[in-house]
Amino acid sequence: MTLELILIRHGETEWNKDRVFRGQMDMRLNATGIVQADVVADLLKDKVFDAIYTSPLKRAVVTARRIAKPHGIEIRETPGLSDMHFGLWQGLTEVQVKERFSSAYRKWNTNPAWMKVPGGETTRKAWKRINSQLREILFMHGTGTVVIVSHRVPLKMMTAYLLKMKRGEITKIKHDPCAISIFDVPDRYNIKAITLNDSSHLKRLDLPPAEDF
Repeated sequence: MTLELILIRHGETEWNKDRVFRGQMDMRLNATGIVQADVVADLLKDKVFDAIYTSPLKRAVVTARRIAKPHGIEIRETPGLSDMHFGLWQGLTEVQVKERFSSAYRKWNTNPAWMKVPGGETTRKAWKRINSQLREILFMHGTGTVVIVSHRVPLKMMTAYLLKMKRGEITKIKHDPCAISIFDVPDRYNIKAITLNDSSHLKRLDLPPAEDF
């Protein structure tokens, strides 16, 4: 027996579409995001879930609830899965951040291992928080199927941890809105990625490809 771990990013918000840094600011899914979540729910409706964990931010909670609905189980809101705190960047567009914090933004995109967003969370602290929560979830569920619904940066950090990559390598990982990554976890030493950042199920929506932002 083994554990199937399914990582899912929340659906689109207006701030995703407009390339605005969200972090721990709370906002709802837009109409596209709701449809994306429903497509994921339909894709996974025949699976048997042991648990669905989610970040407590609205965009993740609504996504998780829609995925959980066909299964009749309660989602588990888990603060450790919340997005990284982006400090002074939260609420600013990518263009504004580039203009006002050019050096820090360049470091974020090239060498984020020891990055501290101005007024926000360090990548080291976020990595520890997020992957400590992941380890706790893996410890509680040795077998079955477990879903985690979270955000771009936490999912990149969890993926890097599972693949034994370093913290600074998160720039090599993508996780688009409502994309799915699946891992086979027989134990913590032999984790295998089955699929990474799969958004093929969203092609039926006839929308422009979602961006990793």
